[in-house]
Amino acid sequence: MSWFRILTLSSILLSIGTTTLPARADLLTAQNNRVTNGELKIPAGGVGNLVKELNLSPEQIRRLQQVRQNSQGKTKERRQALRTAKQELTQLLQGSASSDQIRQKRQQVQSLQKEVADSNFENTLAIREILTPEQRVKLQQLLQQRRQNR
Repeated sequence: MSWFRILTLSSILLSIGTTTLPARADLLTAQNNRVTNGELKIPAGGVGNLVKELNLSPEQIRRLQQVRQNSQGKTKERRQALRTAKQELTQLLQGSASSDQIRQKRQQVQSLQKEVADSNFENTLAIREILTPEQRVKLQQLLQQRRQNR
């Protein structure tokens, strides 16, 4: 699976939890795939269509929320550190920094890129474990359709 596909899959599925359920996760309790506080509200279009087309159960949505919550803080910090390091590299390249300083900053950028990629890959694996084999196939088809429509 390509880097772009992994990133897209992770982003889409991790965003499901924040756009499909109330802010308080405790309002959703899965019992026989039912939501005890009424209907599961799914927004029109975008992620909502994925939730509907994949036929995610409330338990799957809850588990996707957990994956997102577990990774959100670290991922945000890593991406910010990467942005900062890239900006610093650009400034070093434009300035009068030595080649060694530029090489060191480039190594830092590459290291941070690897951390972000590894984190995204681990999230993808966690998401994969939540989806059924049929949902995985369907998701790939939906993502491919979206790419073709762009």
